[in-house]
Amino acid sequence: MIPKELKALIESYKQVFNTTDGKKVLEDLEKRFFMHSSIFSVDPYETAYREGCRSVILTIKKLIQGVKDDRREPGSE
Repeated sequence: MIPKELKALIESYKQVFNTTDGKKVLEDLEKRFFMHSSIFSVDPYETAYREGCRSVILTIKKLIQGVKDDRREPGSE
């Protein structure tokens, strides 16, 4: 079961990214942060950086699609 706070946060993500402007912003983020291009670099640190960028976009997409990202709770460190 999803905690009440997480459920509210997911709804907030949906409200923000399901608007016309939110969809434009998400599309821009996908272009800027390696959603549609290779993350590979000969520098392993650059590859890790690019994958980190990409994982943020994937998390946002999961949340607005209603899929809980159970790797970490929002706000935890």
